[in-house]
Amino acid sequence: MKEYLLIFRDHERRWDTFSPAEMQAVIEQFDEWNRQVRAGNGFVGAGKLSSDLGVTVRKTRGEVIVDGPFCEAKEAVSGYYCVRAENVEMAAELAKGFPMLAYGGSVEVREFVFLQSE
Repeated sequence: MKEYLLIFRDHERRWDTFSPAEMQAVIEQFDEWNRQVRAGNGFVGAGKLSSDLGVTVRKTRGEVIVDGPFCEAKEAVSGYYCVRAENVEMAAELAKGFPMLAYGGSVEVREFVFLQSE
């Protein structure tokens, strides 16, 4: 089995327009999807990324600049799951059930390759 990173992209400001009842429905959908992924014994780990914390480090014209994070983009990385699957198609099948797809979010599926430490 290989490990795959499911990278969730979403526009966080979208959720500001949801009523408490709508948000509760989304949370319940996510909880159900989470239970299904974990029940398949392929779950490795997960995390949510905060748009308010963190920085971007880049090198521009020879100078290292630290600023951001700039989440004004159409879609920002909002979280991830790491799962085990036989192949990328099986990992993508897990991603197809991610509830945020119904609200304009996306999931990038990438094989996770561990690098050996020295």
